[in-house]
Amino acid sequence: MKDRSGSAPQRSNAADRAPGDVRHSWTRSPTLRAFQYPAYRRLWAAGLLVSFGNWIERLAVGWLVFDQTGSVFLTALAFAVRHAPSLLVAPFAGAITDRVERRRLLVGAYLSKAGLVGVLAVIVASGVDSVWPILVVVALSGILFTFEMPGAQALITDIVGRKDSMNGISLYSVGVRAVGVLGALISGLIIASAGAMPVFALAAGVYAIGAIVMHFVKARAASRPRIEGSVLQNTVEGFKVMAGLPVVATLLGLAIFVEILAFSYMAVLPSLARDALEVDARGLGLLVTMAGLGSFLGTVLLAALGDYRRKGLLILGAMLIYGVALIGFGSSGLFGLSLVLIAGVGMMAGIFDALQWTLLQANVPDRMRGRAVGAWVFAIGFGWVGQLEVGAVGEAIGVGAALMLNGALVAIAAALWFAFAARLRRA
Repeated sequence: MKDRSGSAPQRSNAADRAPGDVRHSWTRSPTLRAFQYPAYRRLWAAGLLVSFGNWIERLAVGWLVFDQTGSVFLTALAFAVRHAPSLLVAPFAGAITDRVERRRLLVGAYLSKAGLVGVLAVIVASGVDSVWPILVVVALSGILFTFEMPGAQALITDIVGRKDSMNGISLYSVGVRAVGVLGALISGLIIASAGAMPVFALAAGVYAIGAIVMHFVKARAASRPRIEGSVLQNTVEGFKVMAGLPVVATLLGLAIFVEILAFSYMAVLPSLARDALEVDARGLGLLVTMAGLGSFLGTVLLAALGDYRRKGLLILGAMLIYGVALIGFGSSGLFGLSLVLIAGVGMMAGIFDALQWTLLQANVPDRMRGRAVGAWVFAIGFGWVGQLEVGAVGEAIGVGAALMLNGALVAIAAALWFAFAARLRRA
């Protein structure tokens, strides 16, 4: 799609490859074309490592807090504090991402996460039975995520260019979700046999290795336009520009709504697994594994579609099915059926996220790609509202009923957006 600012023309594939690099025959497939860029292959590998760490860490935190407290609300709070800092930090993180070398920013973020998760391992090993130190560390990790996501997403487009942006983002999403399948399964098995501490230690090591791999990502950013003004001025400018782009503003509204009502289901999975489905940490690991598998399959499908023209229509369809799948998952009392239904939930979540990233980057000027993803991270920062809501409603009327209610609201909203958001339908 043409850059709305008219700046920074698309770079050629030859310019993106360093001298001496040879295109592998398997990268000639349209589905895998982003892999023709050596820098992208290294970025993809670093993303896989960090995603593996994210999945095993989050599952371990959720199970640990629920196991210590038995509270659905406090378990949901452990997820909420990870996203709440985004409301304050994400807009500035996006502006900073547009100003600094993204590779170095990501290396620093990954190393910092390794240190924080190492602290979690020490807390658990020392036998501290209070959840508040855990919540503080998780909140700090959430702040780092606000730099991690804009940096990685913008760096993809730096490397592959706008033409291959959807393919690069989709393949990246495929990879990080594929390792999530493995991470959830491994995390559940380790927790059931040895507790949460080894999981945190493993996550810290994986983050550190991811930082090392990211250090060797060499992206040519010479064509990036110079950013003038202060970080605050850049942040304010970003919000003004994005508010004036109807498709972008609608996408951010969708992100807030769906994050609150749909993605919040992860916050109550530990209680649903133990109390409603009567399974242990292994069962929880299988549930998260199936969600990851569904997400993986969804992004594979999206990558195979290539440069699909009706992305706006596709994202609304994914939102509708997401809501319906949540209704089914919340109403299921059978573990086997729940595994199938949560795979459907994960598939729609994966498609929805990847389409948001692609549409956002396609509808903002090149100089604002970092801020666009930063605005998305700000939007999903409202997820803590949904995580507390589903936790509170789950304690009052049951977790299954809370998920059914949220799913119904998401499905209805998708139909309303389809009826009234004409520009998004055409995007």
